[in-house]
Amino acid sequence: IQAAWMNRDLSSLTPLLSDEMNITFQADIDAHKREKKINRIENIAVRTVEITEAWQESGQDFITARFYANLLDYTVDDSTGEVITGSKTEPVKFEEYWTFTRPVGNSPWKLSAITQG
Repeated sequence: IQAAWMNRDLSSLTPLLSDEMNITFQADIDAHKREKKINRIENIAVRTVEITEAWQESGQDFITARFYANLLDYTVDDSTGEVITGSKTEPVKFEEYWTFTRPVGNSPWKLSAITQG
C-alpha cells in the first residue's frame, strides 16, 4: 500500500481497498499531483500489531488492527526534490488503526478505514 501511495498509482491496490478507501486515497493523490508534491514514506519499522476489534454487521465481517511503527515521512517538491515537510533523517513514531472488511465467509479482506491513534 505504501509503495503505491508513493508512486501515486493505486491500480495495483484495487482488489485490496474498499470503494470508499480507493476514493479517499485517489483524492489525496490527486491533490498532491495538483500541488506538485510527492509524499515519501521510507524505512518503515513496524513495532507491534494487535487485533483490537472483530465483529459482524449487516452481512459483513470487520477486523481492526492497531499498528505501532517508526518511519521516515516527508513530502518533496515534485520538480526540485526539495523537502517541504517532514524529515529524510528523523524518524517519526505513529499509531494507526486499520479496519478491514469482507462479506461474511471466505472472501478476501479489503482495507476500509485508517484512523490515527
